[in-house]
This record gives sequence, structure tokens and C-alpha cells, in this order.
Amino acid sequence: MSKTSITDDGVYPEFCYIASKHDEVFQNFKRNAMYRHIVEGVSPAQGAGYLEVLFNESKVKFSAEQWNNFLQNDSQGNPLMITYNFGNSSITCSPCTLRYIKVLSDIMSLFDTEKIKSVAEIGIGYAGQCRILTNTLPIEEYNLIDLPEVLALAERFLTELNQNRGGVRYIDGTHLYNDINSDLLISNYAFSELSKVAQDIYLEKIILKSKAGYITWNDLSAKRTNMDAYKLDEILSIIPNSYTIPEKPLIFEWNCIIVWGTK
Repeated sequence: MSKTSITDDGVYPEFCYIASKHDEVFQNFKRNAMYRHIVEGVSPAQGAGYLEVLFNESKVKFSAEQWNNFLQNDSQGNPLMITYNFGNSSITCSPCTLRYIKVLSDIMSLFDTEKIKSVAEIGIGYAGQCRILTNTLPIEEYNLIDLPEVLALAERFLTELNQNRGGVRYIDGTHLYNDINSDLLISNYAFSELSKVAQDIYLEKIILKSKAGYITWNDLSAKRTNMDAYKLDEILSIIPNSYTIPEKPLIFEWNCIIVWGTK
């Protein structure tokens, strides 16, 4: 079978499966060097950038109770924790969790969240974004779409935090037989890393069926590898009424965020 994405390399899926099944691996999976490179690799400086946006630029403000809930993501997997000081306050957390919170803030700013009852996420990490969104927004159905081994780890993570509810669906992204109609499509640094063949399937089955969307686009496959994938202008021409907004903080110079169905 041909490679479908940059992370479909055999090593990453195998580690996710092992972490989902073995307690000692799960307890420290966020410290694994390979896993950090792919999922948990937000640097301390980038985390500071997300905090800057959250506290000084975003119009969305979260309560102390909400922050405490968000940071429960860090209670599993033993992530690298950083203490950030700002003003008279401080926060200790994983920089990756700050990215998930910043994405939530963007979604609340860009979209009518009262209308978001169903979400489809392509490329899910360990389901950290899912947990934060479903604990904040009135989401009734959340479709997690990834490799089977990645789904297994996500299910373990959500189960450990008592978040594995009936509204969460685990969908094998290598066998998409049915269309997924959602109110919001999310994909952060994942859809742009798929091969064109896989992108076509995701476009047909999921993305073009979604009323709104938020895709962090990094052009990684097109610019840094030999993988055949769509370019940004091609994707914008395919998704009706889509446009780009800046990524803040900017992680790589060619990154941007593709959105549609905004307020």
C-alpha cells in the first residue's frame, strides 16, 4: 500500500498502538522523542507565543475554571511542562496544550459556535483538541479521523479522563466508505501532509461536506518532501468560499490557516 501521509511511516503508528496497550508506555508517551517530533513538539517559545495571543490579542477570555479544565490534558502522558510568568501570574503546562487552547479561541472568534453540533477532525494527535472543544462548546458528535493505531491511543487518552462519551466516533482514515457531514471541519498540520490521492478522498468524503472549516496549512509535503500533494492556491480553488488568515504565532514562514463558513 502506498504511503498516505508523512506520518504514515510505520514507526509512528506502531508506537501509538503500543502506547495504547501498555501502561508503562502510555504513562510517558508524550516524552517519546519521535512522538514529540510529530505531535507534542511545540517549543517553549512557541507556547509563549500562544499565550501572548490568548491574553493580549484574542477577544475570547476563559475563566480560571476553564483553564483548570483545559490543563487536565497534561495529566496523562507525562508531557514536558513549562512555567510561564506573565504579570503577577504564572501557568505551568505543556506548550502543546496552549496550542489547542489557542485553536479553541480562534474557533470561538471565527464561527457561530451555537451552530456547531458536529465536528470532524482530520489528524487527531492524542485527541487533545477534541477534549478541549467538547468540554467548552455544545458539540453533540465529534468524528476523530486518523490511522487505526492513532485512534487507539486517542481512545485510551479520552477514557483515562472519562471523556470517551457516546458522541465521540473513531473513524479509520484509511478506509473512508461513507460521507461525513459536519458543521465544522478541523485539521491542524495534517491535511496538508497527505498525499494528493488521500487529499482527494478527504475532500470528497469530508471537507466538501462540511459547512465550515479551519485548516492549519503548512505546505510541508509540497515544499520539504517528494510527496505529490495539492498546493495552497489549488486547495483554495477547490473549497468554495475559502480564504486564508495568518497563523499566529507563525510557526513556519509559509504557514497559514484556511477557513470557510465564518460569521
